[in-house]
Amino acid sequence: MVEAGIGGSAGHDDSANAGAGDVGSEPAGRGGGSGGARAHGGAGGQLALAGGGGSGSGGSGGVSGSGGSLIEPVLPQGLLLWLRADRGIQQKDGHVQVWLDQSDNQMNASATGLARPTYLADGFNGRPTLDFDGHEQFLKFADGFGDFSKGLAGFIVAKPTTPDCESMLEFSNGSEIEDIALGMYEDKWAYEAAATVLHVGTINHDAFSLYTANHRPVGASELRINGSVLGTLEIPLPALPESGVRSNNFVGHTLYGSDCRYFTGQISEIIVYSRALTNLELGLIEKYLDTHWALSEQDTPTPTPAQ
Repeated sequence: MVEAGIGGSAGHDDSANAGAGDVGSEPAGRGGGSGGARAHGGAGGQLALAGGGGSGSGGSGGVSGSGGSLIEPVLPQGLLLWLRADRGIQQKDGHVQVWLDQSDNQMNASATGLARPTYLADGFNGRPTLDFDGHEQFLKFADGFGDFSKGLAGFIVAKPTTPDCESMLEFSNGSEIEDIALGMYEDKWAYEAAATVLHVGTINHDAFSLYTANHRPVGASELRINGSVLGTLEIPLPALPESGVRSNNFVGHTLYGSDCRYFTGQISEIIVYSRALTNLELGLIEKYLDTHWALSEQDTPTPTPAQ
């Protein structure tokens, strides 16, 4: 993981190149029915909201979900992955077996062994979340996530509970090989693509945060927490693997060095785009996630941008 200094912290103009940091040195290692129907594919900056359907609980096995009053968005085009703790959880005895992708791409995340994250039906503001204990609990995707030639945008609603080097979401073909990581390092938020890292801010371990990484094909990319831009940096686009796919793709696991570990904490929603988003689109999705999970109702300070 190559650590980089952080440039400007103000809002980004899509056509401008914001200040980039200087690249530093490589650290040493680093059963109930679901609710309302999902909808996505809206054009441009449109994000429509619709009422959800009924609610259901998982019981000892099956698919867990809740709907009712929760907001159902129509997301912009280019959606690659959509995981929600209130939709598509296949679990048994409270442990997650499969997290069903709510996009049309069927990139489901599955448990590969006996160590599985725990499904908490009312673990976050009375709504579901997945709890990872940091002891080999993770979920794995099939091969894919190869082409990010138009950029990448990732949103994660999560509460990390340790300061360690961890990935909430990681795509790669091995340790430091064609890697993309959305996570944290040295108790700061981090976004990494290959050998460059945007590494900024201080993590609040007592509350859920909305993590947003927007990797632009031209100009400065940015990392945002709870809608605030914490830092920007020009980052080369992730390379297209020769095979066309990445094979080591995880929720809650990393292949970085010995200083890094399995994710510890809770994750409630993940949204990934295979393109960069406009400021309007970013704001609309962040507003949906903030409202859906009642993030603003938490008693948390506003993140401080890098200086």
